[in-house]
Amino acid sequence: MIDLTRQVLQLKRRAAINPLSYFRPTPPQLTFLKDPSPIKLLLGGNQVGKTRCSVMELLYRALDCHPYLKTDPAPNESWLITHSHDQSRTIQEKLFEMIPEGMLMDDCVFIPGKGFRGQVPIVRFKNGSIIRIKTAQQGLGLASASIGFVAIDEPIPEAVWGELAARVLRGGAGGKTGTIAITMTPVGEDVGYLRRMVEDGRISCHRAPLTVEDTTPLDCEPMLSQAQIDNIASTYLPIDREARLNGSWDVGIDPKQLIFDNFDPSMISGAPVPSGGDYKFAVGIDHGSQPNSQVAVLAAIDMTDYQEPKVYVLGEYTGGASSAEHHVRGILEMLKRHHVDPSMCTWTGDGAHYAGRGQTGFKMSNGMLMRAFERVLNLPPRGLPFTIRTALKFKSSVYYGSSVLYSIMAKNHFYVRPECSQLIQSLQRYTFKRTSSQKSTDPHGHAVDALRYCILPVVHQRFTPPARIRMY
Repeated sequence: MIDLTRQVLQLKRRAAINPLSYFRPTPPQLTFLKDPSPIKLLLGGNQVGKTRCSVMELLYRALDCHPYLKTDPAPNESWLITHSHDQSRTIQEKLFEMIPEGMLMDDCVFIPGKGFRGQVPIVRFKNGSIIRIKTAQQGLGLASASIGFVAIDEPIPEAVWGELAARVLRGGAGGKTGTIAITMTPVGEDVGYLRRMVEDGRISCHRAPLTVEDTTPLDCEPMLSQAQIDNIASTYLPIDREARLNGSWDVGIDPKQLIFDNFDPSMISGAPVPSGGDYKFAVGIDHGSQPNSQVAVLAAIDMTDYQEPKVYVLGEYTGGASSAEHHVRGILEMLKRHHVDPSMCTWTGDGAHYAGRGQTGFKMSNGMLMRAFERVLNLPPRGLPFTIRTALKFKSSVYYGSSVLYSIMAKNHFYVRPECSQLIQSLQRYTFKRTSSQKSTDPHGHAVDALRYCILPVVHQRFTPPARIRMY
């Protein structure tokens, strides 16, 4: 027994010294790593090891130890392009985990949770090779750059692609063409330009579906069971389930496709909220001037397990083009019915709403509501014990928020009281719209938006809105 323990510890130590030697690729990863094409793509679902494949390709080239291809000798320069800062931190951690011991320059520091030190992180190796880490959203600064190898993790805009392709044209050793390696699931960006290049034969494409066979490393036991894959699939929105499972190109908005098709009648419950949870109370407010378009949603969220939040929607308030004081009294009455102190809540509201185009006509905003709260509660200016923060909006925020709600429902961790009739009807009928005009006139969008504003700042730290708000 002592000998077995010693052998296990020795293996663990060897793996820590050189993690590269213990990497076992899956079948799609292997074909991708062996591909010598100047532009190659690993197109697959989520959680199939695409990012790990990017990391291995980067390190094999930087350390001049590629087991399958002849690459530029060290020292060489590679670039890693990510979509966002959050994604960059994740892939930097995976990159650091696989770097053999003693290969980094002494002044190249990795900070857990933040990444490699520097405003534009640079991974510097003792053999002279470097990996520059760039974010597509930030701008690449490509003037006069020549790059031998570029790894792109997840889709990037077509304009960024054009810049990179131009710089790789003569970026390899001796002025030869460099290599672009893309690993992605085709959601979040318009990737039609990549699809056309694959169909024209300009990109060598490898598929990596989320299956037991294609996620099992060679000569190893399966890492995922079919039951686990089925559970993962149940948390994806129906409109892009095929893309997230199999890397399908065909993702689009179907105006007839219900978004919350997993919202079950069993989730409508008047039972008391279970005791003993770590509850956070939240209010989400969507502004509007049409009947029933000013919506406030109150929820209790059990954050005992922050990775598995449970949502209990307690009440809703609906109104139209009324005064701010009228809305405030209705919202306070909703909180009073459920014995919730307003100061206990996280408050998040929509941006300022105008009834007419060009910021004309009736107006409602978070600042106006806060001022009305002070008047109704007889508080001095700026004496309100809470702030209605403005919801953080960014590209695809509606989609992302809907995905979070869908995942919570898929785990049967979502409940709504039967008196929340507008929210219930909206969840049963809500679909994505193609245009802003369709979105603004959708009668089911207001309650869903209020629910997103209510839930996301609590369950996901990324969605915490700015603390400051301008008072009018």
